[in-house]
Amino acid sequence: MLKRRNKRMNIYTWLMLIFCVSLFLCGSAGADDSKLNDSGSDEISDSIKEFVNDPSFIAYRGNLPEIVDQEWENSIADCWLNLTLMGPSYSEFDSSIKSVASNNKVIIVELGSAYKGKIDDSRIDRVYQKIEDFCEEQEGISDIPVVFMWAQDEKNLPLPDYGPESFERAKNETGFITTRGTMPVITDADEKVEWTDLLVKCSQPLSRPNSNTGISPYFTEFGGPVNSFGTNIYGYLIVGFEESTPEKVNESVIDEIYQVIDEHFEQEGISDVPVVFIFVQITDDLAPADEPDVNEADDINVSNNEEGIAGNKTTNQMPGFTSIMVILGILSLLVFKRS
Repeated sequence: MLKRRNKRMNIYTWLMLIFCVSLFLCGSAGADDSKLNDSGSDEISDSIKEFVNDPSFIAYRGNLPEIVDQEWENSIADCWLNLTLMGPSYSEFDSSIKSVASNNKVIIVELGSAYKGKIDDSRIDRVYQKIEDFCEEQEGISDIPVVFMWAQDEKNLPLPDYGPESFERAKNETGFITTRGTMPVITDADEKVEWTDLLVKCSQPLSRPNSNTGISPYFTEFGGPVNSFGTNIYGYLIVGFEESTPEKVNESVIDEIYQVIDEHFEQEGISDVPVVFIFVQITDDLAPADEPDVNEADDINVSNNEEGIAGNKTTNQMPGFTSIMVILGILSLLVFKRS
C-alpha cells in the first residue's frame, strides 16, 4: 500500500515538473515569435501602437521617450532629412528600402513588397543598426525609434497635368504672395514623375539643416522670414514665409531668394524654375488646408525611392493610414520645418 502511494506521488511530481517545463517552453517560443516587434521595452507607447495596428506593420526598433518635446521633434526631423539625402537609392542601408518618412516622433522605413518573405528578424536588426549609427553620428540620437512598414503599390496614382494653370491655381491659395519662373507644360505621366523627382533632388541642397548655404540663411532660425521649402503636387517649388512676420517680406527679399534658387537649378540644367511664394503658419495643431493634402492630414514626411519628395509639416497623425500616406506623399505639398 505504501509503495503504491509513493508510486502515485512520483507520477504526480513528474507530471507537475513536465507541466512547468511546458509553460516555460511556451513562454520562450512566444518571446521568439514577437521578437520582430521587440523595441527593448515592455511598454509600447500609443504613438507606436498606431503603427502596430496598421496591416502593413512589420517591426519596431528603438525607444520613443516618454516626453516628446520640440528639441526631440527637431532632431528627428533633421535626422530624417539627412537620411533622405542618401536616397533615392538606400542601398547603403539595405536594398529593400523603398522610402523613408517621419512624423517628427519616429523614423518610418518602408520596405518594398517584393521583399516579402526575405525580411526576417536578423535583417531588420542589421538595417536598424545602420540607421541608428547614422542618426547618432548626424544628430547624436541613440536608440532612435524606427518603425518598419510594407510599402504599397503606387503605380496607379495619377499626378495632375502641369502648365500655366498650375500658377493660376496657386493664386487661389490662402496666403499667396507671388510667383517666379515659368511652369513647363507636361502631360505625360512618366514625365510628370521625372519632373517632380528632379525638383526634389535639385532643391534638397538648398535647405540643408544647420547650414548657411543655399536659401538656409533666409530661414527663421537665422532671423530670416522663411519657415518652409518644398515641392508641390502641381509641379512647382514653394517657399513659405512666416505668417507672423510679414514685415520681413518684400519684393527685394523674394527676388534675392529666387535668384539663389534659379542659379542653383541652372547648374542642373533647369532654367526659369517655377516657384510660388506664400505665407505659411506652421504649428503643432496645423489643420488640413482647403485643398486636400494627405500628408498634412497624417503628419508624414516622405522621401520616396521612385518618386521622391522632401518635406515636413507638424500635424496630428491618424492611425491606420501610415502606409497609404507614405505612398501618396508624391501627391502633396511637403516642406522643411525649421525652428
